[in-house]
Amino acid sequence: MKKFVDWFESNYDEKMPSGTINGSWFAKRGLPMIVECCCCCSTMSLPSAYIDEDGYIYCSTCAGDGQ
Repeated sequence: MKKFVDWFESNYDEKMPSGTINGSWFAKRGLPMIVECCCCCSTMSLPSAYIDEDGYIYCSTCAGDGQ
């Protein structure tokens, strides 16, 4: 399982922007701004999500990050 930023940078040929990210950045890449954890159904911004090897999205708690 990877943090979204690590997943993004290994799957796209660019760096993830830091700080506040404009909604058009997500739209230009076909990415949602808000996602839902497949385990507990909580919603979060995509940059704070975790993605497993099958493409499932998790919050930090369900991913076992301890935050």
